[in-house]
Amino acid sequence: MAKRTSIIDIGSNSARMAVFEKTSRFGFHLIKEIKSRVRIGEGAYEKGGFLQEVPMQRAYDALREFMQISQSLKCRKNLCVATSALRDAPNAREFINKIKKDLNLHIKIIDGKEEAYFGGVASLNLLAPIHEATTIDIGGGSTELAKIKDGRVVDAISLDIGTVRLKELFYDNKKSQDELFVYLKDVASKITKSFFSKTIFGIGGTLRALSSSIMEKEDYPLQTVHGFKYEFGEYEDYIKEILNSSVLGLKKYPIKKDRFDTIREGCAIFYTIAKQMEVKNVVTNGAGVREGVYLCDLLRGQNHRFPKNFNPSLKSLLDRFATNLKDNLYVSKKALELFDVLKPLHNIDDKYRYELSIAGKLYNVGQSLSFYQYHSHGYHFILNNLNFGFTHNQKILIALLIKYHAKKLPKSRDLAQMERILPDVDVVNWLSFILSFAKSLDLNLSQPRCSFFYSKNTLQVRSENNFKLTKEAVKKLVKPASFAIVFR
Repeated sequence: MAKRTSIIDIGSNSARMAVFEKTSRFGFHLIKEIKSRVRIGEGAYEKGGFLQEVPMQRAYDALREFMQISQSLKCRKNLCVATSALRDAPNAREFINKIKKDLNLHIKIIDGKEEAYFGGVASLNLLAPIHEATTIDIGGGSTELAKIKDGRVVDAISLDIGTVRLKELFYDNKKSQDELFVYLKDVASKITKSFFSKTIFGIGGTLRALSSSIMEKEDYPLQTVHGFKYEFGEYEDYIKEILNSSVLGLKKYPIKKDRFDTIREGCAIFYTIAKQMEVKNVVTNGAGVREGVYLCDLLRGQNHRFPKNFNPSLKSLLDRFATNLKDNLYVSKKALELFDVLKPLHNIDDKYRYELSIAGKLYNVGQSLSFYQYHSHGYHFILNNLNFGFTHNQKILIALLIKYHAKKLPKSRDLAQMERILPDVDVVNWLSFILSFAKSLDLNLSQPRCSFFYSKNTLQVRSENNFKLTKEAVKKLVKPASFAIVFR
């Protein structure tokens, strides 16, 4: 597969481009993302689905610049998909042929089930694992759902309701809310019980904007929308306020102005479907069709799934920033051994071994920026890069462990800011100490053999290594409990 690949998604409302760079066989990261509000479907729903000249020209101009970006970034592959606006348009072929002739870009029109499947693949691979969930992707011309169960996308459906479609048919024509919801409920009734899930993965601009609004309203400690989770029932009234608001009334909500024209319509669709499906939890997916298209290409020989226990964000960070991978793996391994042997002291749930292991593998990634304050650089690397496959709770815990793996325990200021998504302070302090200790064992970068024993309130470190540098470093560590440390 090409090292750099551009993915273009032409929706009814926006055309979006993402450029991904491979770092290894399955490791990758995003290097460019841009969108243009081309509104290619504007006016089409009132004119038999025919694309209009002005919107087509807007889309053409955007795609021309997208291809210039692709050329500048030396992308070896360009994949372009188009969704409901083009698949519903009798004159779509005219537009497709012009793009192919002038820009040498092949546009593939995907049907609703394919679109839903791509969203399902993105959710399955890039969100934290879950036994069962349903994706909902609210677009400009349609809404797609995919059912995920036991690590597979098992079904998909497309509904003919979208934000631009609703705007033109109801909001622009000043039709009543009663008429709107009669229409929405009729379309949503096509969702069979097999799609019902307590958890929804929200995809698309509307649901990202809604989540961002909730995060700002609640002064949420992280700014990353991907992976943000909330209870639908807790914000049901808030969603109803937005969908019932006037355009001018939206100014009182923390919603970006460029979302004013379709946020009410999107919330109306979301509210109707979530109520019908009796949804309990909503997990926001910052990825969607573009990532799904990329993953289907990347994982075409893997049934569109990453290998077991593989994480693309972790792998990409290690590929790009781990200067000595053996060192990182050693620190991770020793951290887990220390966790296990000190279990009688800390009594922490074994589920936190995972976050400790990841923090051990990434503890020094900040050195690629600068040795000075590299633990702080690593903290920001994690907050902004360790996105796929982790919950917000996991990500902030890993980031804090990396920030404080030097000498001190985490500061109360940081703990207070992140309190709502962190475990108990004792858990954080113990994990931080264990990671610091494990890192101290390898100060001479030789990955020395050693074993640990705990008895009579004493931790014994047994090795043929002298551990001079380690002993000096361990003396400076702040222990989360009173116990002795002996090197033999």
